[in-house]
Amino acid sequence: MQAIGNPVDPTATDALERRRAHPGAGVFMTGARRTWLATIFLAVISLGAGSGCGRSAPATPKHAKPARIVSLTLGTDELLAELVPIERVVAVTVFADDAGISNVSGRYAKEIVRVNDANPERIIALTPDLVCVAHYNSADSLKLLERSGLSIYRNDFVNSMAEIEAGLVRLGERVGEPARAHALVERMRERRRRLAERLGAVVHRPRVLFWSAGYTSGLRSTIDEVIREAGGVNVAADLNLEGSAELAPERVVAADPDVVLLSYWKEDERQGQIASHPILRQLRAVREGHVIAIESRYLTSVSPYVVEATERLARALHPDRFPGAAEVAP
Repeated sequence: MQAIGNPVDPTATDALERRRAHPGAGVFMTGARRTWLATIFLAVISLGAGSGCGRSAPATPKHAKPARIVSLTLGTDELLAELVPIERVVAVTVFADDAGISNVSGRYAKEIVRVNDANPERIIALTPDLVCVAHYNSADSLKLLERSGLSIYRNDFVNSMAEIEAGLVRLGERVGEPARAHALVERMRERRRRLAERLGAVVHRPRVLFWSAGYTSGLRSTIDEVIREAGGVNVAADLNLEGSAELAPERVVAADPDVVLLSYWKEDERQGQIASHPILRQLRAVREGHVIAIESRYLTSVSPYVVEATERLARALHPDRFPGAAEVAP
């Protein structure tokens, strides 16, 4: 096991939540500029309604498949790339092209618009028949989009593999591709079943602690499931922590995990390496080199790509169960 990578916030289940490492990269504008644009936008809509000017979102027949989809979250960028032909997507987030956090880098053509904010005028100008958003998007911006008559799909917050599967099915139905969605869910389940069979005879399950800048992931989190399905024991769950939870370095030392799990994002260099932490470097796991780093695009994914994180962690924890498999690398 190799001590590598830079940790990211475990609450970062999508690129917009990861943006805390880059405060200027948010998807929605805030403050005076947003208020100014909101005023302009409402004025434009009012003028259009009164005089027949302006562009409005096209009406989509009840049973028609959306043909002009806008995605304002990295999670739906990834899901849509698997569910619909790319030509049905007219805009994705700027994060879709970042190979450090995105599993669909290179999948969307350059002609497809990239958005890094919810500028209502820009979104309405694309005449979308479906806009995909998430729980963390600006409520004010969403209200403006809804007032324009746009159809909105909200990608729910997820805490488990089952919720990822349910969200995939729900989005599949919304975009008119239920068969594709169910096929993707079955593929995800099959990979998990095969992994469970491979690890069925494992006797020793290392105690694993996920760590990211003072946070860990306990019960009712996807990372808890990743650790358990990879043949480990989640130390944070044993400490009765739930979801994303703060954990003092001193408590980490007292817990004495066998393995420390990191999620790294190659663009985030500010948090440093765990090996240089004044307290955490005292950990037995760190001293013995039992630190595993898995790419954030897998470990914190809200799409089926999270299964890749489970498989990579399993190979690192139980290499004897994967004869001939390549060593986990960043």
